[in-house]
Order: sequence, then structure tokens, then C-alpha cells
Amino acid sequence: MIKKILKFAFLLFLIIVCCISNYIATKYLFKNQPEWYFLRKHSFKKFTHILSAAMGFRAVMADFEYIYFLQYYGDPANKKERYIKLYSIFDSITDIDPHFIFTYTFGSAILAFDVKRYDEAISLIKKGLKYNPTFWRLRLYLGAIVYKELDDKEKYVSYLEEALKYDDHPAMIERILGHIYEQYKTPDEIVSYWVKIYKTTRDKETRQHAYKKIIHYIEKKKIKNPESILEQIK
Repeated sequence: MIKKILKFAFLLFLIIVCCISNYIATKYLFKNQPEWYFLRKHSFKKFTHILSAAMGFRAVMADFEYIYFLQYYGDPANKKERYIKLYSIFDSITDIDPHFIFTYTFGSAILAFDVKRYDEAISLIKKGLKYNPTFWRLRLYLGAIVYKELDDKEKYVSYLEEALKYDDHPAMIERILGHIYEQYKTPDEIVSYWVKIYKTTRDKETRQHAYKKIIHYIEKKKIKNPESILEQIK
């Protein structure tokens, strides 16, 4: 009799633990998932999103869609139409994984600084802030884009310089800032910047770009101590 009572008590304890765990998990899920995540009318935009969410592979699906973005952006044929699908691609990636931070930062940089669609860039960052309100660097990007649109160079540059301090900044920021410096800084200051980028960037194309810029200023004999510069980039 006592054994039966103990078994029943243990079973009841397990049921209570499961119920509490389910309540906590469900509460967390509702708090952290995008609006379309749950099965309501018009909840999902794509069947692949439904499938990946149901099977627990949302991050994997987001990675696949990000690979598609790289292929799309890398195809010169799409440049002719100014990458018209870019925003919808970024929107889809961040639907399936709203915490894919790099999509917001890199995507907004491309939309604003490459194709000059500021409204789409701002919309993407606002979506990022909605699902990642504590990731304050998104506000930094938002400020840079807004001031770029308003043509306030001083504030725009200050936001880009701030963004450059963080390891996860898109390499595009490095090139954009260098090109802005070329508009008002001295040749020695410009070369000093490109040398720094040459040494620190993790992007192969940006490193090659920095090297070409350095050599250009040396060949034009615009800097005071070219031998020292060449020594630094050996």
C-alpha cells in the first residue's frame, strides 16, 4: 500500500514539474518569438518557415536564406535592377530568425550606403530593435543612416567611427569611412587610416582595397614618408 502511495506521489510530482516547465517554456516562447510564429490566420509567410519552425530548425533555415542573399548580392546581373529584392530577402531571414543580428547591421548598411534606399534600411533596423531592444548598436546604425539621409556629414561620420570600434561591424563601414575621409583629410591622414584597415580588417576584399589605396597615394607622391608606409604593409 505504501509503495503504491509513493509511486502515485512520485508520478504526481513529475506531472507537476512537467506542467511548471511547460508553463515557463511557453511563456518564454510567446515573449521572444515574432508575431507570425504561432498558428493563427496569416501567421506564416512561407511553407519553409512553417516546416523549419515545427522541426526546430529555424536558425538553420535562416542560414540557408542568408546564403541565398550572398548569391543574390554577388550576382552582377542583379545590380542592374539595384538589387530590388534585397529588403524582402532580409525581411524573410529575420522572420525565421529575428535574432540574426548581422542581417540587420549588414543589411541596413547595404540598403542605405550601397543602393541608397534609406526608408528600407530604417525599416529593417526598426524591426531589429523590436525583437532585440537591448542590442543598442542597432540604434547606432539607425543614427548613422538617418544623418546620412539628412546629409549631416559630421554626425554621420561620428556614428560610423563609433561602429568601427566593434569587432562585428560590416567591412563595408571601413571602406565607406575611408572614402569620406578622402574628401577632407590630408593624404598622410588618409594613408594612415588605410594602413590601419589593411592591418586590422578581417575582410579579404577590404584588405586588397586598402592596399590599392595606399599604393595609389605613394605613386602619386602625395605623402611625406612613403618608405615608412611600405615597411608597415610588408
